[in-house]
Amino acid sequence: MATTKLSATKSTSRAINYAEKRAVEKSGLNCDVDYAKSSFKASRELYGKTDGNQGHVIIQSFKPGEVTPEQCNQLGLALAEKLAPNHQVAVYTHADTDHVHNHIVINSIDLETGKKFNNNKQALRDLRDFNDDVCREHGLSVPEKDTARLRYTQTEKAIADPNTKSTAQYSWKDEIREAIDQSTATSMDEFKDHL
Repeated sequence: MATTKLSATKSTSRAINYAEKRAVEKSGLNCDVDYAKSSFKASRELYGKTDGNQGHVIIQSFKPGEVTPEQCNQLGLALAEKLAPNHQVAVYTHADTDHVHNHIVINSIDLETGKKFNNNKQALRDLRDFNDDVCREHGLSVPEKDTARLRYTQTEKAIADPNTKSTAQYSWKDEIREAIDQSTATSMDEFKDHL
């Protein structure tokens, strides 16, 4: 089972420097991974897209003992081919923690259109779906959609079920809500009294 995180970066050079330091395996898509920094920069300059986000970083983590570093790198490259087939991508595999994981650095420029990679909620959904597809293709476990852990803020919990307290802790927001409710006037005279 693999989990993924997607984030934007204003400096692909820094992302690559970090990923290269502890990499035990590395590979590239549409670029030579040993010259990724310079080729990423050249592509951005060619299309005049040197400002803003230079790229995106995906962290793809696997369950401990599920894959070897070599397999992990191949899975990262397969994910990159599905998610960003026309982009330059460098895949670095780290084995310095209890779980093997990839740092996948994607150059923001599409080599065919010159447009930037669009990092939005749909891209995150696509990433998760492609990651699940890659895991299935290689016989790895995939988390079921229904059992995926959802995170809600206290406000979202209160909106979902206003009759129950989501936590027993003191909340200054609840105190303000109560004060507003108590000060709500039901008539014009009562409103003037509150002023």
